[in-house]
Amino acid sequence: MKAIFLGIALLAIGGCASKTPPEAARVHGIAATDAPAIDACWRKVLASPQHQALKEKMGDHADSPTAAMKSNPAKAAPREAALLQSLQQDYLAPCRRMALESAAKVHPAIVAILADSYARADANTAQLINREITWGEYVSENQAIVTHRRAELLAAGEAMQRDQQRSRP
Repeated sequence: MKAIFLGIALLAIGGCASKTPPEAARVHGIAATDAPAIDACWRKVLASPQHQALKEKMGDHADSPTAAMKSNPAKAAPREAALLQSLQQDYLAPCRRMALESAAKVHPAIVAILADSYARADANTAQLINREITWGEYVSENQAIVTHRRAELLAAGEAMQRDQQRSRP
């Protein structure tokens, strides 16, 4: 649940764009300007009462659930479902908006990747809230979503690098 996906996108594009200094500078400028606020927003998510109450079941970072979390056969209790909904609405949504706004400054492909990833994560959360899946299934799917998002962001960065190289004289 941290802004690493934006960092990966920015590094993939900026780092790969080393042969095109203006583009690299533009991307790194966006990262330098936007990342601190986005990171602060994600820290608020982790510090929120909702996250703290659910931390034992889902951990701090979606990419690294423990084996015990992944094997948890319990379904979300009504109070947990309410906490998840509140966490999503009050904390995650504002951070996601910030990340999408920042990504829009970089490239539409990054926005599309993040938007799809957020939609997948929301669908996963809805399944947990509706008691269709267990906590273990939820954290395992969240981990898969993050892994998929990172791979897509890296591929997009490489594609943008190739496009930049082709467009140079």
